[in-house]
Amino acid sequence: MNCADCIPQLDAYADGELTVTAARAIEEHLAGCAHCRAQLASLRRLLAQTAALPKEIPPSRHLWAEIAARMEPGIECRAGSPDPALAALAAGSGDPELQSEIAARKRSRTTASRWFGSLAIAAAIAVMMTFGERQPPTRSVESAWSVATLAGAPRVNARAIAGDAKFRVGQWLETDAGSRAEMSSGAVGRVTVDPNSRLRLTTATATDHRLELQRGALSAFIWAPPRIFFVDTPAATAVDLGCAYTLKVDDDGDGELQVTLGYVALEHAGREAIIPSGAMCLTRRAAGPGTPFAQDASPALRAALQAFDFGQGGRAALDQILTVVRPDDAVTLWHLLARTEGPQRGRVFDVLARHHPPPAGVTREGIVAGSAKMRSAWAEPLGIGTFGRP
Repeated sequence: MNCADCIPQLDAYADGELTVTAARAIEEHLAGCAHCRAQLASLRRLLAQTAALPKEIPPSRHLWAEIAARMEPGIECRAGSPDPALAALAAGSGDPELQSEIAARKRSRTTASRWFGSLAIAAAIAVMMTFGERQPPTRSVESAWSVATLAGAPRVNARAIAGDAKFRVGQWLETDAGSRAEMSSGAVGRVTVDPNSRLRLTTATATDHRLELQRGALSAFIWAPPRIFFVDTPAATAVDLGCAYTLKVDDDGDGELQVTLGYVALEHAGREAIIPSGAMCLTRRAAGPGTPFAQDASPALRAALQAFDFGQGGRAALDQILTVVRPDDAVTLWHLLARTEGPQRGRVFDVLARHHPPPAGVTREGIVAGSAKMRSAWAEPLGIGTFGRP
């Protein structure tokens, strides 16, 4: 498929009107075409703005009085103004027939003016009623995802999927050891569900598509605007920031996130981690998201981070982290600026600054004091998107 084939179908694709096979062909093209992704993003923004319009716009309380005030002076003026030439002739004549004709014209004009005035007011009311009851046609918000079998016999609400099916809010999708499924939404993206997984669609609106992954694994390729697609797990919520990623949850509710494109935020109880492409993060049911690290981080760094985030490693674990980090581990050091305090935060600053000098306006004193603004300013040159958040 090329752009000429893809672009004419984006409208139907965004409405979820294509078959799973046709939608998959569009998605495969979108994965490698930035131009068509931009076209789809523009269309989605328009749809979201349209969906946010009010269902009706009630008229002003004073609109009738305003219409009447505009119409009545015109009626009076026209009613009291006979033909000027005829009036001038009559002024110098005592002909009773001419005077009678002038009076008849006055009555005629008054009647016609009032009729046209009433017609105009009626038309205005009709326009208001029409506008209040009707709007330009808008697209319906998708309340379900399409789902198809990739292998085995996935089930929706305990029923095996037969061909293309719908996955609706409140329903559970389950796969056994030999099953895989694919979910898709034209406005959001595509999600592949791996074996031994159980997840539920909890919300599907124009501004919030949300899954609950109870166990198992999924791979998501999302083209919706940031913070439209969410996956809740027992340990954290994965917040899409425009990306592709894999999310796993074990039977204890602990998880692992790997990002292959863009960014994902993990949030839980006020704790947040931002994971860029090429990085990953562990989550624990009792603690939320840990500190992100590069996917090629050393085993020593991974062990030290687990002790620091989820164990009782404390300062000893931090000492180990600061000893083994590389310049490529900037995502870890940047997050540790928010997870340490006082002198320990100063040590993290020193190591990060040695590998990646801070931008203008970012100082050691400000970072140690906890300046969220400075920390955010340092994120961009490190390749960590905060998306407007400090």
